[in-house]
Amino acid sequence: MADAFFGGIEGGASVSTVVITNGNGDILAELKGEGTNPWILGVEPCLSRVNDLIKEALRKADLNNNIKLNGLGLSLSGCEDLVFCKTFESKLLECYPDLTDAVTVVSDTLAPIALACESGGAVIISGTGSNSLLINPDSSIKRCGGYGHLLGDEGSAFWIAFKSIKLCLDHLEDFNYVPNGYSIDRVWEAIKAHFNIDKVLDLLNVFYGEKKEKSEIAKLCKTISELAEDGDELSLWIFSEAGKELAKFIQSLYPGADKMLHKENGGLHVVCVGSVWKSWELLKGGFMNQLDHHHNSQDTIVDEFTLLVLEKTVALGGVYLIAKKLNFNYPYDYEHNYRKLFHYVHDRQGQ
Repeated sequence: MADAFFGGIEGGASVSTVVITNGNGDILAELKGEGTNPWILGVEPCLSRVNDLIKEALRKADLNNNIKLNGLGLSLSGCEDLVFCKTFESKLLECYPDLTDAVTVVSDTLAPIALACESGGAVIISGTGSNSLLINPDSSIKRCGGYGHLLGDEGSAFWIAFKSIKLCLDHLEDFNYVPNGYSIDRVWEAIKAHFNIDKVLDLLNVFYGEKKEKSEIAKLCKTISELAEDGDELSLWIFSEAGKELAKFIQSLYPGADKMLHKENGGLHVVCVGSVWKSWELLKGGFMNQLDHHHNSQDTIVDEFTLLVLEKTVALGGVYLIAKKLNFNYPYDYEHNYRKLFHYVHDRQGQ
């Protein structure tokens, strides 16, 4: 149905992606905007931003700005609690009654799985923050992570940035602290340039004075990745450690996966979302080390899985979710929505 219109938003802490499609599955508009995490923005400002983003996308699609969507799927970071999601849905329909006939609000972990895995699967998000989730064919869920930078965000851009800063800070106070005796010189110079500071004590203003946004601190990760690619040993080690943290998500989720998902072609399908995954070659060594070397008897043995990278915007997963909720005959095209990043089989070199 070309005269039906759906919207989807993938809302991260730093950036949101918006998509508008018709009922035939044609993407009419796609754009990026500011983040839509309701815990960071507050609920009312987040609702307003969602409305503004959809209106902007409708204009880009050359559609009447007053068109009311048949359905809107929001996959937002921070939306883990079902009661909170239902409240957010009600408030959106109450505050912006002409925006959409129906809405569904879910965690940012759900849309990537909806886009790539027809029967269920897993997702590991590693962007500004990190999170992971497994959905079984019976819709049962297992979670790991998603508690923000004070309680988690392991393996994320913020985690990499923070670890870089803390290693330098600790080393400047104790010359024996940096692992393997690696030099901190290039990382410390990058930190000073990123935050426009001169000395260690200036970090107090960064973290406790001006209180930089989490996303601003996380942006340091890109510079650390560039140093790693240029051979800086400390940066390479930090990314290896991040790889270990991301592998731990799989070790946590894997035992909870239904046997049907283990028997998928390539084993459990794990969707990788977020900018940190772009540095897969830097993460891979630590990632494999965590999976192949069981550091204690409690470590889970993971038999087989395939990492997938989406070729379509995660926002389209929001459209899939609302279309399913409405029982709309939408053309779901799973196999063309992703590419394979890595195939792992226990005790055998990954492909």
